[in-house]
Amino acid sequence: MNEKKELKKFSIIEKYLKNKSNFRDKDFEKHKFESLKLSIITGLFAWLIISVLLNNITLGGGLSTLLSLFLFITLIQAPILKRKKRAKIIESELPLFLTRLACEIKLGKTLPNAINSTIKSDENSEIAKEFELVLKDMNKGISFSDALHEMNKRVCSENLKRALSNLSNISSTGKKDVLGLKKLTNELLLKQRIESKEFSGKMVVYALVFIAVSAIVPAMFLSFILIGSFFMKLSFTPQQIFLISVIGFPLIDGGVLVAINSKTPLFLKG
Repeated sequence: MNEKKELKKFSIIEKYLKNKSNFRDKDFEKHKFESLKLSIITGLFAWLIISVLLNNITLGGGLSTLLSLFLFITLIQAPILKRKKRAKIIESELPLFLTRLACEIKLGKTLPNAINSTIKSDENSEIAKEFELVLKDMNKGISFSDALHEMNKRVCSENLKRALSNLSNISSTGKKDVLGLKKLTNELLLKQRIESKEFSGKMVVYALVFIAVSAIVPAMFLSFILIGSFFMKLSFTPQQIFLISVIGFPLIDGGVLVAINSKTPLFLKG
C-alpha cells in the first residue's frame, strides 16, 4: 500500500522507472515490450499535439518518431544503469560489512544471527537491505544457499559473488573459519586504496580545471570584452554580458563539479 501511495506522486515515466533497478534478466523481454508499448503510445500522443501546433502532419510524424525512439532507448537503458550503479554501491559497502560479519561469526554466533547483528549496525546501507531479504527468504523456508543464489540474481557483482560463496561454504561446513572472508576483505580494501590514490592524483588536474573555469576564464572574458570593444568593435549588449556572467559561467562551473563527482569513487563519497 505504501508503494502505491508513493508511486502516485510521480509522472507516468517515473512510475515506470521506479524500483526497476533490481529487475532480473528473465524479465528483460517483458521490460522491452512494456518500454515499446509506452514509447508508441507517447509517440502517437506527441504526433497529435505536434501536428496540431505546427499544422504539419508529416513533420509531426517525424518528430514524434524521434521522440518515441529516444524514449524507448531511455526506458531500456535506465533500469540497467540503475542496476549497475546499485551493484557498485554494494561493492563499495562490502569490505566494511564483511569485516563486521567476520567479527560476529568469530564471537560464536550462527551465520543467520551474525548477519542479523551486522545488518542492525548499518540498516540504511544497500548491502544490509540485500541481506535482510536473504533473512526474509530463510524465514519463508528457503535454504540459506538458495537465498544467497537469489541475491546473486538481484545484484550482478563478481566480488559479491565471491563473498556469498564464502558464506555458503561456512554455512555448509558449519565451521567458523572466516579466513576466506578476511582475505577477500583485504583484497577489496587494497583495491579501494589504489583507486583512492589514483583519484588523488587526478584531483589535482580536476582542481586546476575548476579554478581555470571558475576564475581565470571569466576574468579573461571580461578583459576580452573591454579590449575588444575598443579595437575589434565587438557588439555585446549589457544584457548579454550579464547573462553570460550570471548564468553561463555558473552553469559551466556546475558541469565541471558534476563531472568531478561522477569520477569520484563511491566509497569516498561517504
